[in-house]
Amino acid sequence: MQKILIFIALVLYIVGCGNSQKDRVYISKTDVSGSERTEQIAETGKESVQNGEKSVTISAKTLPDHLRIMEVAALSTEGVALDIALSADGMFAYIAAGDAGLVVIDIRDPYNPAVVGLYDTQDYVNHVDVIDGKAFVAYKAQTWDSYTRVDAFDVRNPLALKYLGHYEGFGDKNHKVISQNGLVYYIDNEGFKIVRENDYRVVGRYDLFDTAYAFAMHDGFAYVANGRNGLTVLKID
Repeated sequence: MQKILIFIALVLYIVGCGNSQKDRVYISKTDVSGSERTEQIAETGKESVQNGEKSVTISAKTLPDHLRIMEVAALSTEGVALDIALSADGMFAYIAAGDAGLVVIDIRDPYNPAVVGLYDTQDYVNHVDVIDGKAFVAYKAQTWDSYTRVDAFDVRNPLALKYLGHYEGFGDKNHKVISQNGLVYYIDNEGFKIVRENDYRVVGRYDLFDTAYAFAMHDGFAYVANGRNGLTVLKID
């Protein structure tokens, strides 16, 4: 009997050790620059609410040690791909292409993107945002402090854009960093990278072999405005 009790106690101890790794809880917040970030607020196995914001429970075991990044498509475009934004449904990409203006790309099949529109702008453009069915295209000075001219297009029908006019001034977004579910995605002079937010360990990278200027993500794919190479599509496993 004593041996049986010792055996049971040993089993319970092993099980307890195996479950000792707690879940980490992250909460999405918006910082003073207007960009969304995710930070660890607790170690627990339950969801919680703080100041009206619902936290998201992410198990420490689910944060990967390695992510595979594959190039699945490349599409040459007019001009130089300097910035990119996606439609709300992730079906179309809009690229600010320098002297070439605004390029519209059908990405419903990420493996076979296709240019479906090219719209001239009066000025050189290096920034695009899509907000409520409208694409705002602008030149932003290299100081990243201000815009000059903003051209607006109605993009509710991506196959037939309508020019809405232009105005001065616009908001500030750089389209170079995305934080999601405990991971940070970004581009730098070495290429596309993914790090774990809790320890900044690099868990994925892909060399783009040229200067990449911006990217957008949808449904496991990263769409990169890859300079003179046009659009590069990366699949993240």
